[in-house]
Amino acid sequence: MTRRSHGRKRKTEGIERRTPPGAAPGTIAVDPEAPCSLVRILAYGPDRVLEHETSDLRSIGNLLESWPVTWVNVDGLGDAATIRALGEIFGLHRLSLEDVVNVHQRAKAEPYESYYFIVGRMAELGDRFGTEQLSLFLGKNYVLTFQERPGDCFDPLRERIRKGGGQVRCCGPDYLAYTLLDSFIDNYFPLLERYGERLEGLEDEVVLNPDRQLVSRIHEVKRDLLLLRRAVWPLREAIGSLVRESSTLIGQETRIYLRDCYDHAIQIIDLLENYRDIASSLMEVYLSSVSNRLNEIMKVLTIFTTLFIPLTFISSIYGMNFRHMPELDWRYGYALAWAIMLGVAGAMFYYFRRKGWFGASHSARDQDKTGSGP
Repeated sequence: MTRRSHGRKRKTEGIERRTPPGAAPGTIAVDPEAPCSLVRILAYGPDRVLEHETSDLRSIGNLLESWPVTWVNVDGLGDAATIRALGEIFGLHRLSLEDVVNVHQRAKAEPYESYYFIVGRMAELGDRFGTEQLSLFLGKNYVLTFQERPGDCFDPLRERIRKGGGQVRCCGPDYLAYTLLDSFIDNYFPLLERYGERLEGLEDEVVLNPDRQLVSRIHEVKRDLLLLRRAVWPLREAIGSLVRESSTLIGQETRIYLRDCYDHAIQIIDLLENYRDIASSLMEVYLSSVSNRLNEIMKVLTIFTTLFIPLTFISSIYGMNFRHMPELDWRYGYALAWAIMLGVAGAMFYYFRRKGWFGASHSARDQDKTGSGP
């Protein structure tokens, strides 16, 4: 499932801190334009599932005690009170909560005393490329996720939990965290397929019909690929640290699955590097195509100019009208002048064509007829 577009203007992918310099560590300063926080709970075990939206955060403590796995998902980061309350319920460090609301974080995985804090960037498949931050807390019997706004790529996972498909219902929260990471990482592949198709189309246009609009389109693709690289490149190291570091929160069986996530991140990075090289070479091809087209135009103009030089010379001589020019009073002088000019022009045209400067030369046509050999 692709990300849904909500018509919100995409912000520049950069740093935008709302806490003033020198503010106390752990200050939670939410974006005033961020959507209100919507808390959804999905608790499950091998035999049962509980799913609902809630505004009563006090009930979450009871769910943590009575359910094997509790997934609490928060859509929207506009409610600082809700974020602080969840931090108190789950015992989260205030520095990690500060990173939740400052959504410019690079992908990382930080171990704390009782939980893992994992940050990744999810791709949005709207009209324009964009990413949003996913903050994930992995505890002993829970997974807590924060998203910038509603709509995500986790609906197939939710459906598997509801229907008991796969092994997610029989596994712990570490496997749930793996499936969440795997879902948004795999969501990059259809996005890369789109950019691959765009690059193929741009390559055809650059060769067949280069125009000025292609420059801006190529730069747009290069910019999006750069943002993609910034989102995925640190994710590789974050997942690698989850695989390497020993922790009681992540079982050995889950580490094997995380290695698959790591491989997918490597594949995405390889594709990104290939596409960036192609996008860079497209600009060189565009400049070369424009230069070749200009050379062809200049060649034709030069040939025609060269053809008219002797004609201008002949006509200028007879245009002087001196009294004792013998051809002026001759009956066929005008026709002779035309014959000389046409003969000179035809001879020069034939010579240029034989040299291959104008059209195809005889040798090239003969080679096309006979073929270039086996």
